[in-house]
Amino acid sequence: MQKKTENKQSWTRNISFLLSFFVVNICLLSFVSCSDDDITASPDNYLVEFPQGNNTYDMEIKDIYDKYGTQMLYRFNDAMFRWQVTDRLDYISTEGDESHVSEAVAFIRHNCFDFYSDDSLKLMLPYRIYMAKNLSRIFSYSGRNASGSNVSYTDTIPGIAAVNGFGNICFGCTNGRLAGLSEDSLQLVKGELNASLLAYGLEQEIFKVPDTFIRLEYTGVNWYNFVGAEGYNTYGLLEYIDAKSMTPEQDFTLFLKYLIAYPADKFESRFTTSTFDTSGRIARKAKIVREWMRSEYGIDLEKLANKEIVK
Repeated sequence: MQKKTENKQSWTRNISFLLSFFVVNICLLSFVSCSDDDITASPDNYLVEFPQGNNTYDMEIKDIYDKYGTQMLYRFNDAMFRWQVTDRLDYISTEGDESHVSEAVAFIRHNCFDFYSDDSLKLMLPYRIYMAKNLSRIFSYSGRNASGSNVSYTDTIPGIAAVNGFGNICFGCTNGRLAGLSEDSLQLVKGELNASLLAYGLEQEIFKVPDTFIRLEYTGVNWYNFVGAEGYNTYGLLEYIDAKSMTPEQDFTLFLKYLIAYPADKFESRFTTSTFDTSGRIARKAKIVREWMRSEYGIDLEKLANKEIVK
C-alpha cells in the first residue's frame, strides 16, 4: 500500500513538472511571437474605396450610406455582384457610366426610396446597390421549339432594370437611357426596381409569401410537354420561369413588379383578360398580393403604381 502511494506521488510530481514545462514554453513562444519586431500593420482589407469620388453625387451617395447603411457603387467588379457563396447569380453586368450616376441616383431616390419610411428602408435596404451601365439575364431553355423539335440553348436578355442578389441590388440603368424611355418602359423600370427591393426583403424574411398564394401554384410544370396554345400564362404566371427552378418567391416577385409598374386598370387589361388569364389564376393571385402587402406590411401597391414617375 505504501509502495503504491509513493508511486502515485512520484507520478503526480512528474505530471506537474511536464505541465509547468509546457506552460512556460507556451508563454515564451507567445512573448516571442508578439514582440515589437514582429508587429506589422495589416493590409487594407476594404474591397472598394468608398465613397468612390468627390463629385456632388458622391456626397449624396455618402449621405444615403450614413442614413441607411447602404453603399451605392458605380465602380465594381461583376464577380462581386454575382457572388452567391456556392454559385453565381444568372446575370451579368458592367460598371456604371459615371457621366450618368447622378440621374440614376435621383431616379432610385424619387421612384423607390421616397415610397417607404426611413425605418422601413433601414430594415429593407441591402448592404450594397451596384450602379450598372448594362444588366442582362442569362436565359437557359430546354424544351421544344415551334416545330416540335427538342432544343437546348443559353442566351442573354439585355436591358434588365434591376435585380436583387446576395446582399445587394443591381440597378441596370446607369447609362443615360432613362431620359429616352417611353412612359411604359419607365413604369417597368419603377416596378422592377421596387420589386427587387421587396424581393430582398423576402430573402431576409422581412416579408413572406402567403399560403393562399402558394396554394395557387402549379408544381412540377414542364411547359415543353404542352405544345400549342398553352403557355406560362395558362399556369397563372406573368412571365416564363424555368420549371426546374420555379419558386413561389420568384412568382410573387413578378407580381410585385407588375402591380407596382401598372395602375390597376392597365394591369387588368394586360394580364387578366380571358384570352391571357385562361385559368383565372392571375386575377386571384393579384388580389392576394395586393391585399397581403397592404394588410400585413402596410404597403399599398396600387398607391405605388399610381405615383408619377420622377426622372
